[in-house]
Amino acid sequence: MAENTIRKIKWFWPWQDEQEEAWLRSMSQKGWHLFSVGLPCIYRFRAGEPRDYVYRLDYQTFPKKGKQEYQQLFRDAGWEYIG
Repeated sequence: MAENTIRKIKWFWPWQDEQEEAWLRSMSQKGWHLFSVGLPCIYRFRAGEPRDYVYRLDYQTFPKKGKQEYQQLFRDAGWEYIG
């Protein structure tokens, strides 16, 4: 793992989305920005300037074409899809 990245394993239940979003935001405010998320509960962060990024969770399953269109909505709104 690169020197400017960290990996955190943190468990959240599906109904704890607000707590998970708050934790991700607090990491960003400390200068650790989420760039990858994997299962189970593995978060990868990259070091940077502290920012007040707001993360939103949205669990969806789509056929490949539907996913691309859904992600385009994010881009159109100025959001970045992480994973």
